Amino acid sequence: MQDISHDGKLIVKARFQPRMRELVKDNLKAEVGRVAKIFGPVRSPYVAIEPKKEMRTLAVLGKEVYVQQERDNGKGKRGN
Repeated sequence: MQDISHDGKLIVKARFQPRMRELVKDNLKAEVGRVAKIFGPVRSPYVAIEPKKEMRTLAVLGKEVYVQQERDNGKGKRGN
């Protein structure tokens, strides 16, 4: 399910809960935007995606989008 909010964000139903500000790409691996808000039930949340400035939100409707999980490089964590 996809929709567009009144403020121009793309709303999608997620299969899992992504992290805030994670990168979102389409099926052609083109950057769509970043996760701006997560809401709804924990088991099947909805995600508001802030589109890139040059991205036309209507062009993404009907396409599958994917979260590119960013790796945690471990900065700030110390091992013994």
